[in-house]
Amino acid sequence: MSRITASAIAPRRRGRLARSLYLLGLSLASVAFSAQVYAGCQYVVTNQWNNGFTAAIRITNTGTSPINGWNVSWQYSGDNRLTSNWNANYSGTNPYSASNLNWNANIQPNQTVEIGFQGSKGSAAAEVPQVTGAACGSTTSSSSSSSVSSSTASSVVSSVASSASSSVNNQAAWDLDTEASYLNFVTTKNTHNVEVHNFGSLSGFIGTNGVATVTIELDSVSTGVALRDQRVRDLLFETASYPTATITVNVPATLLSSLSAGQTTQTDVSASVNLHGMNVAVTTRVSVQRLSNSRILVQSMAPVLTRAADFDLTDGVEALRSIVNLTSISAAVPVDFALVFDAR
Repeated sequence: MSRITASAIAPRRRGRLARSLYLLGLSLASVAFSAQVYAGCQYVVTNQWNNGFTAAIRITNTGTSPINGWNVSWQYSGDNRLTSNWNANYSGTNPYSASNLNWNANIQPNQTVEIGFQGSKGSAAAEVPQVTGAACGSTTSSSSSSSVSSSTASSVVSSVASSASSSVNNQAAWDLDTEASYLNFVTTKNTHNVEVHNFGSLSGFIGTNGVATVTIELDSVSTGVALRDQRVRDLLFETASYPTATITVNVPATLLSSLSAGQTTQTDVSASVNLHGMNVAVTTRVSVQRLSNSRILVQSMAPVLTRAADFDLTDGVEALRSIVNLTSISAAVPVDFALVFDAR
């Protein structure tokens, strides 16, 4: 697997619909711009704050033949500059260029490769520059994370939203084994009191488009104390407004097909975590094991450190600390996971 995205701003069905609209909208936008478009390149601002931002470039192969190797370029007209990056070989200091790594050089038809980066900016909103390159076709499209790239595509997508919603469930090729999968997180209180917690309700699938999705029901948080569970739901996650989190992974077509039963590989993961209304890029390394011809296991190789401040959860952490009169609660928690998928 090459990429994980988590979302907590909508219930699961709405999250799937949003992803369907995004994929459909990108495809329609490409057609509207040019009949010669081989792939679509979309620049998306995934998060921004006073002096910084994170963004992603999504390269989608809308042709009928694989793309073998790609290079994209973009330039900011203002003060936006990159400070770190992942999932590509980067060069330049504005304009910038990014080219494939060995594991994401091949883009199969209808597959999307996503690269990401963090940057600095002034007080103005993060820019959304045009992305160019042979993989983008004759015309490229760019958008913020809240809009579709083409107004024409947007109107068409709106008219078929209900159809997309009803068909998305039929796209699954692998289903998450909820009993065999888990996601844990660790909290530290009063410096030395360390506890492990988890979520009781996970669901997910890997679609035929190569997008794997895992939805976490935040109301299912389990800390071992019922009253504390309720406080975490109400004061920290605010599940009345943000009921779910969703992890989305773009799976290279060659990754699973290259593994025989019993074989294991490791790959870097770029995660875009949308939690409590905030979208933050996260990177880690995972192990992917083919347990059998019809079963795979994805595990974190090391805990993923999640910071409360990145997700506007600092006030919630303080509320939890104050209500039980603790000296401290850690504002950064390690997260680990194991996800098992069965072929349909």
